[in-house]
Amino acid sequence: MRVLPSILSLAVCSSFAALASSSETAIERLTVQGDLRQQSVQQLAGSIAVVSEQDVKRTSAQHLDDLLSQFANVNFAAGASRGRYIQIRGIGERSEFVDTINPSVGILIDGIDYSGLGISGISDIAQLEVFRGPEASRFGANALAGMLNLTSKGPTATAEGKVSATLANYASRQLAAQYSNSLNSKLGYSLSLEQQSSDGFIDNAFLNRDDTNNIDEFTGRAKLAYQATDALALTLITHITDQDNGYDAFSLDRNRTTLSDEPGQDQIRSKALAVKADYSGLPFATFQGQLSWLSADGDYGFDEDWSYVGIHPDEYSTTDRYLRARDQLTLDYRFVSTPEGKLDQSDWVLGLYVANKSFDLTRQFWNWDLWQADSFVSSLNRTNAAVYGELTTPLNSGWSLVSGLRLERYDDDYSDSSANAIKNHDTMWGANISLNYQVNNQALIYLLASRGYKAGGVNGDALAKAADGNLAELNSKASFKPETLYNAEFGVKGSALDQSITARVAAFYMWRDDMQVKGWLNPDSGPQFAGFIDNAGSGRNYGIEMENRLQLHPQLALFVSASWLKTKLGRYVTLDGDNFSGREQAQAPRFQYSLATDWYITEALTFNLSLQGKDSFFYSDGHNARSSRYELLGARLSYQLANWELALWTRNALDQDIGVRGFYFGNDPRDGYQPHVYEQFAEPRRFGASASYQF
Repeated sequence: MRVLPSILSLAVCSSFAALASSSETAIERLTVQGDLRQQSVQQLAGSIAVVSEQDVKRTSAQHLDDLLSQFANVNFAAGASRGRYIQIRGIGERSEFVDTINPSVGILIDGIDYSGLGISGISDIAQLEVFRGPEASRFGANALAGMLNLTSKGPTATAEGKVSATLANYASRQLAAQYSNSLNSKLGYSLSLEQQSSDGFIDNAFLNRDDTNNIDEFTGRAKLAYQATDALALTLITHITDQDNGYDAFSLDRNRTTLSDEPGQDQIRSKALAVKADYSGLPFATFQGQLSWLSADGDYGFDEDWSYVGIHPDEYSTTDRYLRARDQLTLDYRFVSTPEGKLDQSDWVLGLYVANKSFDLTRQFWNWDLWQADSFVSSLNRTNAAVYGELTTPLNSGWSLVSGLRLERYDDDYSDSSANAIKNHDTMWGANISLNYQVNNQALIYLLASRGYKAGGVNGDALAKAADGNLAELNSKASFKPETLYNAEFGVKGSALDQSITARVAAFYMWRDDMQVKGWLNPDSGPQFAGFIDNAGSGRNYGIEMENRLQLHPQLALFVSASWLKTKLGRYVTLDGDNFSGREQAQAPRFQYSLATDWYITEALTFNLSLQGKDSFFYSDGHNARSSRYELLGARLSYQLANWELALWTRNALDQDIGVRGFYFGNDPRDGYQPHVYEQFAEPRRFGASASYQF
């Protein structure tokens, strides 16, 4: 394939061009908040993308979904009102039904674990970091394939505020406000509020409504910072999320027109609290710690038949509803060595992580074996404990060796209404070692090897179906093992003194051992499915990713990111006898690219243009349904007037149908339940106007 050498040549040439024009005195401004030492992105081994507030504005992004297309080797799946399940380098989950998922890609917001819940508002984003590849040493079991780390805006020394409003098609509205200040030299605060609403992009022909897949989301975040002493800084963080969205996304006619008589819902109400401490009074190290608590209640359900009573004599009419409650308490603290100005001195980090999480589920569904409404209740309590560390050892001028290790144990206590009571536990370990050559402050060449992991678990749905007696073959799928990921990576990063060139490129090869895949059993080709997580032997994922920024002219900047990815399933034969061994993995497009420009026409007038493209990919590891290749075109014209900014924008200007979740089965009684590819589509053509006032 010629595309790989082309991308590799472009990426390496631009990276070394940046190295050649860099300088010892250049200062990189992008500090990675999720790093153990919070270093510059140009001084960290590993493939890391950093998005600032300006990057969000460039694409008129209102939600995480709108941002993900610009990242190389990042994909996502919906199956809900929003994209909630993220894949990096082809690895990640696609849904969560009966069984509690173990995320391969986690999400942190201000250090609080939102993995599996997704992100609602991003209007107060200060920085978003995308870590690609196994990050067990930094983040543990929820970072098998990577991690998204979002930092919201915090207190400021002087009063700062912003109010913004957006109106767009499909009756979309967004109102956001942020304010920060300090009461005195020791006490500061920040507050951000956001409300989003939209009718959604679905027409329900049976109910004659256009809002059955609506968006109604509120997000509130606040921070209180207290400088208790010269050496001790305390921060109190609070989050509130109230998501009351509809869910009516799949159509029997395989378009944006549904026939549901009982549209579903996708509701999440969560609250979180965290206390963060930084103490620099020790002679040998700085202490950093955070204690966080999160509670979330979810109500997710849908019209299982996607139709109405009376559509056909062979019809069925059922709904499926999942009521979830999640509570978690997490403690993470570490000691970071204090540098003494000696170039030959080792730098170290030593930390401890403890978490307790409980997941309670009540599923309300139609039991086809009993031919009556039924419910299934399960409870999972998981305790994690880990110790981790990292050591940076200088070798000689510019060379260093960075090594990290994390040991983690989890203990699961599972029970359900089918009289199952199972205890699982395992001890896992992750590691990283990199040989780095720091050319200067702006340029790095590295060779990295890392090992990641994620926990195993219990297949409660399989156990329940096996207990019914009709699906005894599911007894062999009662539980699944942890997965391990090995990664080898070579990377080059560089930026010029005048920031006219910034380039990063990484080539990687990953080996998945006991890879976890989602399997389904449909014994009678009817509406009854049994889902379970299976281990599919091994898998391969390898490729390349790059990100470049070029200042072509004082008034024109170009942003380029691209990736090429090759994946392969190990030996995997489903319970239905389908052999997918050797096939490409799900949610793993072979190529992705993103082009964007900033054209400063005048001091007040700016034009942004963006184009993202993605190859087709399989929707699942258990069937051959594929998405379509697509291109996303966006544009934004903004005018700055004193403290005001006015903007006109469009997303998906070509109005392409972009699949974000897909299934392959029969669900239409009008054609005798013949199997089809059913897809959920992302937003169609969007256009709107935004205004903001900053003070």
